[in-house]
Amino acid sequence: MEKLKVQLTKGQLFDFLLYHTFSKGSGFLVNMLGMCVIILGAVMQFVGKIEFRQFVLYVIVGVVVLAYTPLQLKFRARKQMEVNPEYRDPREYVFSEEDGIIVVQNGQETKYEWSQIQRTVTTPKTIGIYYEKERAFIIPKEAFGDRFVPVMQMVVQHIGLNNVRLTQ
Repeated sequence: MEKLKVQLTKGQLFDFLLYHTFSKGSGFLVNMLGMCVIILGAVMQFVGKIEFRQFVLYVIVGVVVLAYTPLQLKFRARKQMEVNPEYRDPREYVFSEEDGIIVVQNGQETKYEWSQIQRTVTTPKTIGIYYEKERAFIIPKEAFGDRFVPVMQMVVQHIGLNNVRLTQ
């Protein structure tokens, strides 16, 4: 049995939301759209189809498209930390071979069987353990301390190595 005490921060939540959004096809397409607008403007400027002022507008639109999602996610992370006790309040995660993952928060205990855990991903600041397609436990890497290897070995043992994506 391994226990982790977690107090999530806005920055860590933002980090996870950014990964969660841009790891999907739609996040990739938004980035491609922003880059395509800038490249299209550059090509049209190069071949003389538009004036420099118009090119600047293409660049501005491209930058707005590229910056919109991260700015929206930063705002959402701040708002969620204010209003959602799931993120705001401290939690304790208990990883148990027999019982799965037990989450204790505000005096309430919720048990998640290993069969409910679908996949695990890593971001620069967090580890996300998905228990539904769009819902995950967000655990800051620093919360693992020296227990990272035992916890992750337990997770891999129960959900399989194919469902674990760990990078640095």
